[in-house]
Amino acid sequence: MNETLKRILTGTISGILFFGCFFYSANLCTIILLAVLIYILIFEWPKIINPKSLNFWLITPLYPILPTICLIYLTKHFYSSNKLIALYPFLIAWTADTAGYFVGKFLGKHKICPQISPKKTFEGLLGSFAFVTIVNLFLLHKNLYQTVSISILLTLVAFGGDIFESFLKRKAGVKDTGSILPGHGGLLDRFDSVYFVAIILLLFFLFVS
Repeated sequence: MNETLKRILTGTISGILFFGCFFYSANLCTIILLAVLIYILIFEWPKIINPKSLNFWLITPLYPILPTICLIYLTKHFYSSNKLIALYPFLIAWTADTAGYFVGKFLGKHKICPQISPKKTFEGLLGSFAFVTIVNLFLLHKNLYQTVSISILLTLVAFGGDIFESFLKRKAGVKDTGSILPGHGGLLDRFDSVYFVAIILLLFFLFVS
C-alpha cells in the first residue's frame, strides 16, 4: 500500500473516530485531548527535544501543553452553546494540512523552505488557503473580505505550526515523531497545526470578540 493511500485511509478512519467522540461528549473529547498530550510528551516530544536540556523545560509549557489547555478551554466553554467553535481549530488545521499535501503533491513546483520542509510548496500553501476559504464561506457569517482575511491568517498560522514542528524535527534529525498513524507519522505530526490555530482562536475570543 502506497503512502498516499495509507494517508487517506488513516485520515478517514481516525477523523470519523475523533469527530464521533467529539459529538458524543465534551468530557470524552477532553479525555482524548489529554491522552494525546500525555502520549506526545512521553513518546514523541523527547525525540525532537532532549528532556535533559533547558529548552525542553522552557518550550514544553508553551508547546504542546498550552495549546492543549486552549483546546480544552474551547471545548468546555463553547461545547453546549456552539460546538462549531470548539471544533473549528481541527476543521481549519486539518483542511489546510490535507489540501496543502495533495495540491503540493500533484501541482507543487516552487518550494518554500526546502532546508526545513522539502515538500512544502507555494502551490500547496495556496491550495490550503483556497480550501480553508471554502470551509469558512460555509461556516462563518462574514462578508467576503472578512472571510478571506480570516482564511489568510489561519492558513498562515496552520502553516507556521507545521513549519515549527518540521524545524524541530530537522534540528533533531527526525523524519516523523512516530508511526502510530500510518501515512501521517506521529500524533504531533497531526496536531502541530491544530495547536497553533487553537492558540490564535482563543486569543481572538478573549481579546477581540
